[in-house]
Amino acid sequence: MATLWTGGKIYTMAQVGETVEAVLVEDGKIVATGSVESLSPLAASIQHLQGHVMYPGFVDSHLHIIGYGEKLKHIDVSTITSKEALLKKLQERMSKATAQEWVIAIGLNENQFDEPILPTLAELDALGEAYLIIKRSCHHLILANSKALAFAGITNDTPSPEGGVIDKVDGQLTGVLKDAALYLIVNHMPHITPAYIEDALAKAVASLQTYGLVGGHSEDLSYYGPPNQPILAYRKIVEAQQSFKVHLLQHHTVFEEVAKMDLASSPFLEFGAMKIFIDGAFGGRTAALRQPYSDDPNNAGMLIHTTEQLTTYVQLARQYGQTVAVHTIGDLAIATILDVFAAYPPQDGQFDRVIHCSLVDDELLARLATLPVAVDMQPQFVQGEYQAELSRLGEARAQGLHPLKSLLDRGLIVAGGSDAPIEVPNPLQGIYAAVTRRNIGESHEGYNPQEKISRFEAVHLYTVGAAEIIGQSHKRGKIAAGYAADFTVLQEDLFTVDIEQLPHIQVACTVVDGKMVYENRCEG
Repeated sequence: MATLWTGGKIYTMAQVGETVEAVLVEDGKIVATGSVESLSPLAASIQHLQGHVMYPGFVDSHLHIIGYGEKLKHIDVSTITSKEALLKKLQERMSKATAQEWVIAIGLNENQFDEPILPTLAELDALGEAYLIIKRSCHHLILANSKALAFAGITNDTPSPEGGVIDKVDGQLTGVLKDAALYLIVNHMPHITPAYIEDALAKAVASLQTYGLVGGHSEDLSYYGPPNQPILAYRKIVEAQQSFKVHLLQHHTVFEEVAKMDLASSPFLEFGAMKIFIDGAFGGRTAALRQPYSDDPNNAGMLIHTTEQLTTYVQLARQYGQTVAVHTIGDLAIATILDVFAAYPPQDGQFDRVIHCSLVDDELLARLATLPVAVDMQPQFVQGEYQAELSRLGEARAQGLHPLKSLLDRGLIVAGGSDAPIEVPNPLQGIYAAVTRRNIGESHEGYNPQEKISRFEAVHLYTVGAAEIIGQSHKRGKIAAGYAADFTVLQEDLFTVDIEQLPHIQVACTVVDGKMVYENRCEG
């Protein structure tokens, strides 16, 4: 039975400013768009928008859904602005924990402190007897107390693993682990059970729906035991409920294992590109740079894999007819993987995926535009840590930080995401960041203001762009006949509201395949 959605402004996202009066939906698909007069005879019921504004369903094109659920389960320290306040918050939790518990804090950003100094290992050990892990906001660095280090067998004599750093000062552990080194602990914590994963996933999906999100592209298959464990959780929580659409990237370490499972995809759970981390992050100075860090002249970051290893991984993906999605922050990381992509391109019509693409210059932009690649950007990255990145990179190099307009001007497919739990998975905050290039509440012209984009282009990142980057622009991302009936309905028009109000617009409801999966019952 067909339902007619009408009674508010409906943006199709087919072109700038295009609206329709009504949308006819049946069996999860858009049957037709047009006037109420022409479509109402075909409808068995009417869903009135109450003057609200409808858009194609927003999709977060890059996040870690289970990881975001973990942030909701554990201690969120993302707003803490001093080391003393951090230690106090951790002390409160550690004092109540048993010696066998794992206390986990997520979102540390020492650049918010007056002095950006991390706690020492001695300070962590003094907090209590439980195992303690603190994940930095970039998730490429953790702090661990001595008990957690011992759990992983890490001692003063343990060498850093390939692609990671076990930090030491004068041969003594500091508790800091970077990139591959942190997986020595976090991938083996005993509380990562099926029940834990399912709980985190359920919490994450419920939260994401409140932000108007109808789906997300996630990468979770190598962090929670064998890959069948998170896959089963997705089957149970996401596919069974049919209320959220997940596109799963597959970490290179489990790619072949997952490929051999011969898993069936559905509209609610599908399996996508091989995921490879090429480098680290600016926060821990592990992003791979062509020239050393301005504030650390003996360090140019690190490539996690050699070119030979990357070539092997890319060739493996090609054997299965699959594309590759790469985490790249530094300019050296981008240049390195583009060489491999050029030598081993995907099949005709496919696009590899460059995630973050955080530091570019004209030469890299030109190379990106000549290759079959799409770019997965996180607009909020230009906000929180820009000043710290400026000090790490210097004024001239920082002009290439977090491009957006430069990518679009060169005709690249660009999608928008949050990288949650690193950023808040609110697409309106991402849209605001893309349009203003500044933090909420600031009044300057923006960080690298030449990279600002229009509101339409910013919404395009989370609708059409998110569909294009996975080859689904023919059935998702627009309001048009034949497309999925996935809608984000907001209480105000994000194209006309005062720009400073944009990130504060309330979601009225979230609709997946014509079914309302979230409704804001506290409007006003």
